Amino acid sequence: MVVNVYVEGGVVNGNVDATTNNNSEALREELNRFMQRALNRNDISIVVKKCSGYKEAAKQFINATVEADNYLYVDLDRKPELRDEWFKSLSDDGIEMSQDKICHVSFWIQEMEAWFLKQPEAIELWAEDENLRRKPGHNSPLSEHPSIKDKDIERLQQKASYLMGVILRQVFAPQEKGKKSASGKIRDLKYGKLRHAPGIIAHLNPADLITKDNELKSFCVKVQEEKNSK
Repeated sequence: MVVNVYVEGGVVNGNVDATTNNNSEALREELNRFMQRALNRNDISIVVKKCSGYKEAAKQFINATVEADNYLYVDLDRKPELRDEWFKSLSDDGIEMSQDKICHVSFWIQEMEAWFLKQPEAIELWAEDENLRRKPGHNSPLSEHPSIKDKDIERLQQKASYLMGVILRQVFAPQEKGKKSASGKIRDLKYGKLRHAPGIIAHLNPADLITKDNELKSFCVKVQEEKNSK
């Protein structure tokens, strides 16, 4: 059984440099591996389809053929109780989705980076891979960072991607080989989805994350039920 998952957040080959293209493909590949690990089944093959934005992802998902089971995974960009509002906004933009398609839509709430904030130990493992040094006075586990400690990650007032930037900038020292500012100083570490997310996703523990993320759990259940019904 083949499952196509249309996701936002990549770039389509075009007027972008080779590094951006490579990072976009790395993001697709790591999402592919993660979802495969989350399902933990050899009889289901995940194929992640990268799309530039959520509207393009939705359009491709809606127009996909029925030769494979198709799913859509995008940022909700709002609190979980406003899930229906996303579909209304899509309809207001002239993109209509049938009810049977709606049942195959899953969300990162509020953004993909929420996965990282729910499992900050993955960020720490990635930082070790990158040989990132911590700044003095920042040796506590990232789960203790005040921006996420004891917080409902899906209802944070600030975007998860913004908080990723805050955490990286505050906790980790600038890389010596990083870009320098106009004054000649090495710039602080700045979070970038295409640049950093693939490496962090590689360290996510799907079994643990499923217990913390209802959308991911629902996605896995739907895919497995679809397989079991055939």
